[in-house]
Amino acid sequence: MALSACSDTNSEIHKQINVPRRLSFSWWGSEDRRSYTLSAVEQFEKMSDNVDIRTYSSDFKGYKENLDALMACGKNADVMQINYSWLSEYSPDGSGFYDLRQLDDIIELDNYTDEQLALGECGGKLNAIPISLNAVTFYYNKTLLEQYGLAVPDSWEDILSCGQALKAEGKYLFETADVYLWLMLTAHEEQLSGRKMFDGGGFDRENYLSMMQFAQQLAENGVINYGSDYSRENFFNGNAAAELLWVSDAEYYVAPIEETGGRVIVGDYPVLENSTQKGWYVKPTSLYAISADAADPQEAARLVNFLLNDEHAVRLQGTEKGVPLSGSALETLSAEGLLNGVTFKASEMINESGTLELMPAELENEKIYQCFFEEFDRFYYGKKSIEQAAEDFYLELDSLM
Repeated sequence: MALSACSDTNSEIHKQINVPRRLSFSWWGSEDRRSYTLSAVEQFEKMSDNVDIRTYSSDFKGYKENLDALMACGKNADVMQINYSWLSEYSPDGSGFYDLRQLDDIIELDNYTDEQLALGECGGKLNAIPISLNAVTFYYNKTLLEQYGLAVPDSWEDILSCGQALKAEGKYLFETADVYLWLMLTAHEEQLSGRKMFDGGGFDRENYLSMMQFAQQLAENGVINYGSDYSRENFFNGNAAAELLWVSDAEYYVAPIEETGGRVIVGDYPVLENSTQKGWYVKPTSLYAISADAADPQEAARLVNFLLNDEHAVRLQGTEKGVPLSGSALETLSAEGLLNGVTFKASEMINESGTLELMPAELENEKIYQCFFEEFDRFYYGKKSIEQAAEDFYLELDSLM
C-alpha cells in the first residue's frame, strides 16, 4: 500500500513538473550561420509545447570527424545537417537514417518535386531532404581585373592568359582550396579526355598524369598560388583576383569586396570546344536527416519541417545556404524581396546552365583528393617524377575507394 501511494504521488508530481521533451540538433557552419540557426531553434521552442533542443555546431572538418565517431556508436543527434556524399557512406542501404516518408503527415514533402526528393534517397528510402542546390562556381573581382586591363575569363585559354598577366604584376588569379582545385582539374580532364573519372571504366594512369600536368601548368602561369596555405584574405586584400567556391559560401567572400566599393562577377563554366563531357557537377548544398534511432521522430520531424518550410526560419536563413528548393520557402523569400545578391545569381546559373550533372559521391571523397595532392607535392618539390607521382596515386585508388 505504501509503495502504491508513493507511486501515485510521484506520478502527480511528474505531471505538475511537466518535464520538457528533449531533442538534439547538429550542423556545421560559420558564426553567422550559428547565430541565425540558434535564433530559429529558439523560435521553434517558443512555438512548440515544452520542447528543449540541445544544439551542436562546428566547422565542416570538425563536424565530420565528430559525426564519424557518433554514428559509429549510435550517439548522433536526433536531427542532423549532412553532406550529400555522406548518404552513401552512412546509409548505403537506406537504414542509416529514418525514412522520412513515414513522417509525411508532419513534413510538407509536397513543397518538393520527386526529382529533388530523389537526391535524399538511399535504398528506396527518403533518408534526407535537400536544402538547396550547390556547385563550384567562379567569382571574379571585376574591379581588380579592370585595374590591370583584364576581362573576366570565359575559357580555359582566358584563365591561363589572365593568370600570366597577373603573375607579371606580383599577383595571381585564384585563391582556392584543395577540394575546389580538385574539381577544376577533374572538369578539365573529363572535357579533354571525353571520359568520366568514376563512370564507364573511370580514369586510367594517363588521365591522372594529365591532371597533374595541368595543375603544374596552372601554378606556372599564375592561375593558382600552389604551395601556400589557403586564406581568403588574399582575395580580400587584392593578392588574388578570383575565388572558386561553393555557391553556399559566396556571401562570406563577396560581401567584404562589395563593402569597399568593389564589384564581383559570377563567371561562366569553362568548357573545351567540341568536348563530349562538361565535367562540372551539381549536388545538394546539404540535407536534413533524422536519426534512425531518434527517441521522438515526430518531434524531430516538426523541427525539420520548421527549418525547411516555416516562414520564421526561412526569413532568418535567407539565401545563406543557397536558394532553397522548398516551394513555400521560395514564396516567403520572394514576398520579402530576398531573392537577390550573388548567391541568387549563382543559383540561377546552376539552374540555367544546362552543363551540370549530378555529382558522384566519390568526387568529394577527401581521402582521394588529399592523396592526389600529396603525390603531386612529391613531384612539385622534387621528390618524384610527375609520372611516378601519378602512377603511385593510381595504385592507391583501390584502397581509398
